[in-house]
Amino acid sequence: MENLLWLLKKLKPYFPLLLLSLVGSLLQSGGATAITLLVKGIIDDVFILKDRERLIETILLLLLSAFIMQAGFFLSKYLVSVASEKTLRDIREEVFSKLLRVPYTFFVKRPAGDIISRVVSDVDKLRQILVEHIPTLLREPLVGVALIGVLLYRDPLLTLILVVVLPIMSLTVKYFGGKKGKHMRRTQEGTAELTQVLSQTLQGVENVKVFLAEKKLIKSFREFNEKIYSSSVKTEFYVAGNTALNYITGYLVVAGVFFYGGYRIIEGHLTPGDFVSYLTALFMVQPPILNSQKALMNLKGSLPVVGRVRELLCMEEETSGNVPLEEFREGIEFKNVSVEVGSKVILRNVNLTVRRGDRVGIVGRTGSGKSTLVRIIPRLIDYSGSVRLDGVELKDYRLDSLRRVIGLATQETFLLNATIRENLLIAKEDATEEEIKKALELALCDFVFRLEKGLDTVVGERGYTLSGGERQRLSLARLFLKNPEIVILDEATSALDLNTEKRVLKNLFEFFKDKTMLVIAHRLSNVMECDRIVVMKEGVIVEEGNFYTLIEKRGEFFNIFREGKVV
Repeated sequence: MENLLWLLKKLKPYFPLLLLSLVGSLLQSGGATAITLLVKGIIDDVFILKDRERLIETILLLLLSAFIMQAGFFLSKYLVSVASEKTLRDIREEVFSKLLRVPYTFFVKRPAGDIISRVVSDVDKLRQILVEHIPTLLREPLVGVALIGVLLYRDPLLTLILVVVLPIMSLTVKYFGGKKGKHMRRTQEGTAELTQVLSQTLQGVENVKVFLAEKKLIKSFREFNEKIYSSSVKTEFYVAGNTALNYITGYLVVAGVFFYGGYRIIEGHLTPGDFVSYLTALFMVQPPILNSQKALMNLKGSLPVVGRVRELLCMEEETSGNVPLEEFREGIEFKNVSVEVGSKVILRNVNLTVRRGDRVGIVGRTGSGKSTLVRIIPRLIDYSGSVRLDGVELKDYRLDSLRRVIGLATQETFLLNATIRENLLIAKEDATEEEIKKALELALCDFVFRLEKGLDTVVGERGYTLSGGERQRLSLARLFLKNPEIVILDEATSALDLNTEKRVLKNLFEFFKDKTMLVIAHRLSNVMECDRIVVMKEGVIVEEGNFYTLIEKRGEFFNIFREGKVV
């Protein structure tokens, strides 16, 4: 019930459309009622008494009633569909916006396949609820009630006997709907796991082929695929079983009515017109009742999916402070900073001061906490302890103003399936053509000018039409275009050849000579231009100094250099 109330709350802004759709339902039910009442005149006055004028009059009224009925149906179905589609549009946007506001660690902990499944598959299930089930429940019961009124008018005793059948049908809704809901949720969970396998496979297909991992992945895919199959088949079993049971009940009711009506006509207590009118209403009332019952069952079975979408929308968002950061003036100070992800300690009591204009190289073995440390500055990672920027706690700054002065380039490049121009304008929406070309030149993206469509070339999904080095250079061009106060390079040149890397780094150090830079490098030679180097080990800063003093210390930095871990 809670999930249903949540959905109705989402529909609330479009209640006027729903009210208008109810007017359409009333017209539909009125037309259906008129048709059943007019049948008596056709049988008794036309077929039996052979009244020619009554024939023409009744046929015209039947046509008018049919037109009103279908006009009402169109109005009801269209308006409620508009309201439902608008609600669905709002939910999609809310889900996508929510994903962009949750903390970065949410994506680290949650499998991408599960997120994609909830956004795509689960929201599509919501569409069935909003566009199919709820409209049916708003339209069909009104038609059913009107036709039941005709049945009561024609023969109250028989109708009351038939009404006894309705509680039996409600029990089937509860039973079959509950079973369907359980297996539908399992289907969605299986779909999420399947999506995860598919996503991972597509991202690393070259490794899959080289390491001959096809059989292992096919096995995993088959397991999740079988889970989806099993749950889906069980879902359809209960849907089909419910439908069959309803129709069997309907046939028994019709057989009983024929027996009862035939007996009363033989006894002279009922005219053929009354009986045919009753039969017409009875036949016409079955689809609304069955459709309503089926919609109720489907709604009940689909509501667990609503819960999965709500879970996503209820995720805690990034917290933002109230202090605007106008300009970076002094520096950044880390005091006893620690980071834990689950039960794993990533950073432990880190103390570091970065003054404005400093160039700080960060070196360490894999897993030493380098990337985690720099991701604290744009508040992608939550922390304990204190990090102060210009004397103000990082958490007190408004996120948008903080991130406006920070630029980040990593070895994992982010590119939209869009044009090169559109990918660059993410950094600066109002950039001029001259600024874009200058940024491309600084990042050595000369390949762009050789492309047939130049800046208007579509790079493909994740930039797959470009090489790894070309993607990284575009990412750096975006950094040049933004021209931030604080520049963070996390192995941002790892895909470049040695000569290109040296030229790009030279441009980076020259262009950002007055800016603050934090450089994580895969080659020690890349941090030689830094004012000082911070060496990390197992989440702790163990050494600090320039290249030559650290070599002389013969500590961790010297060991890394000597072992050739980074060259």
